[in-house]
Amino acid sequence: MRLRVRNTGDTIELSITIPAADPAEVWSLTATQQDYGAVTGGRLGSPINLVPNPLPPLAFSAAEGGFNTAGNVANTDNLTHGISYTATRSSPTPNTCTNKGFWTNPAGASTGPAPQNPSGRPDAAPAFANESEADVGTNDALVLMDQEMLATGLGIPANNRFIVRVNGVARTSTAVQIFNDDPPNQATVDVTFDGVPIASTDTVTFQYAKPLGNATAQLQDLEANKTASFGPVPLAVV
Repeated sequence: MRLRVRNTGDTIELSITIPAADPAEVWSLTATQQDYGAVTGGRLGSPINLVPNPLPPLAFSAAEGGFNTAGNVANTDNLTHGISYTATRSSPTPNTCTNKGFWTNPAGASTGPAPQNPSGRPDAAPAFANESEADVGTNDALVLMDQEMLATGLGIPANNRFIVRVNGVARTSTAVQIFNDDPPNQATVDVTFDGVPIASTDTVTFQYAKPLGNATAQLQDLEANKTASFGPVPLAVV
């Protein structure tokens, strides 16, 4: 797989070649593009299928040395673009080829391919996004994180890893939920706590303590990058 940008602002020229000497072989192809944040690595949107548009089905090309397809894919500034494919041979004998690459274009200012086609992509752990609130009349702390997060199993820490203080007094956390994509490509950690519902005159703070063991349930992204401890941070009472 080859990724190339000829000029600043151009689309990515994507070419896939499966080496082969026999034009009678039968190959099929699936390919996707997934965008990520160029700093955190958080997923942005859903994967886009690239076959049959902009990539046509694989076709034999003696000049390319095998079965080839090529097309142009989006190259939006300030994103990392992940391209992956699976090519499957059904005749004369079964065979499968896979590959992936990441085009990092944080400034949209360079031609490729080497610096813009790294083996990996930026992938920081989820972090507090400096926005949070406690709604008047509820017992919920809503804390915004900067990317999608694992919302089940190992991604839900024990209740006691969260400390919510109302007017300086700690409340007992009773439940934790994570909601992704609200706003898009971020996550909200919703911690429910006991006691009297929040009043408009209350002061509320929130704190998260990361467990020491990696096998323990804790805040993390979809690739298991784990959030560091943070807080106490103030919550807007609204």
